Amino acid sequence: MVFALPAVLVTFTLVACQAEKKPAPLPKVLFLTHSAGFVHDVVKRPSPNELAIAERALIEAARGRYDVRCTQDCSEITAETLAGVQAVCFYTTGELPISDAGKSALMTWLQNGGAFVGLHCATDTFYQYQPYVDMIGGLFNGHPWHQPVRVLVEANDHPATAKLPNPIEITDEIYQFKDWQRHPLEVLLALDPSSVEIVKGARADGDYAVSWCKPWGRGRVFYTSLGHREEVWANPVYREHVLGGLEWALHGPDYSAHAPKRATVLFEGRNLDAFATRDGAAAKWKLADGYAEVPNVDGGGDIVSKATFGDALYHVEFRAPDMGVGAKGQERGNSGVYLQGRYELQVLDSFGVKPELGDCGALYGKKVPDVNACKPAGEWQSYDIRFIAPRFDANGAKTANARMSVWQNGIPIHRDVELDGPTGGAIGEAEASTGPLLLQDHGNPVRYRNVWVRPLEG
Repeated sequence: MVFALPAVLVTFTLVACQAEKKPAPLPKVLFLTHSAGFVHDVVKRPSPNELAIAERALIEAARGRYDVRCTQDCSEITAETLAGVQAVCFYTTGELPISDAGKSALMTWLQNGGAFVGLHCATDTFYQYQPYVDMIGGLFNGHPWHQPVRVLVEANDHPATAKLPNPIEITDEIYQFKDWQRHPLEVLLALDPSSVEIVKGARADGDYAVSWCKPWGRGRVFYTSLGHREEVWANPVYREHVLGGLEWALHGPDYSAHAPKRATVLFEGRNLDAFATRDGAAAKWKLADGYAEVPNVDGGGDIVSKATFGDALYHVEFRAPDMGVGAKGQERGNSGVYLQGRYELQVLDSFGVKPELGDCGALYGKKVPDVNACKPAGEWQSYDIRFIAPRFDANGAKTANARMSVWQNGIPIHRDVELDGPTGGAIGEAEASTGPLLLQDHGNPVRYRNVWVRPLEG
């Protein structure tokens, strides 16, 4: 009896504590609806104390999942405010009156793991602020169609599209974009050209994306151009689309870029049949869980694609290992991606350092990256590369150098850089109009996955 009472008290206390346990707080979302240009009806507030149609709709759709707070005050975009939210949504126009410090804070917050959702006119924003243009993926260049249209789901394995009908029949304003290209974006929805008078559009390629996603460093970006009309905001399909995009940007799985049409898939996780060693032997890198790893033992060696390429788009995902606190310089998870076997884009653990000519993202020995876009060691990263091969005349004399643009984790780090010749470790000093993709074995267990190459049109 002496010990029974405390036991009862302990049991009662545990039950009481469990009953009083509060649910985890919902992710906080800041929804900015400031219009420095055209003011859309769905973000016009009836009075200072009343929310606009789009604001009320997002709060209602997100109830129980996200804590949405709406503002039209651009001065709220500060490092302090951003530190207290997990996601930011823009339904905005024009050159927003956000301070330089606020703009820089937004981009830093996003690169460090924030979630950004752009809705409709978010591409009609910050034409004069290049980091935002790079991040959002394109700029509004008119709306040729405002009518019933058919929208095609191009990627049905993304949270923003997985539960949508295909096709989507909807009446809304459809944008066209400038400073836009598919690579390195991942297009989720696109206009069905057969559903409109396509000649009204201004794009020579006839490519009218409606929604896309991309990484931005450790952060995520989701954009949809739908959402002009009031009834669209009441449409459950649109709400599912937006909330799915927000869900992915906040904490969805990594979304690897799909190989586009006409791409040569060099490695999809199953075998290295598309590669050989420099001397033509079978590639012997370790294969496991969808990746290939430098074996870190004698007998591995560089692997070289059997196919050769000229002007092309490249996608390569890699993971630099954590080599420990004692690893210095070029021993911090070293490897390299060689375009045409001649021009090295360095792979290394360079997170948080001021990049030099031998750091991750550098065109090895020739040019440092414009910014450090690296993730920490142990996290998967991506290179998206637009490569223009050198040109030669009929006698074999070089008439133009190779050129390269590179995005690392969605962030541009090289813009149309001219390469005057091969980098160190190339397959040869002589340049050519075509060449293989080489992945370097530098003795560290670097991993690669999802490697593909697509020739450029024309």
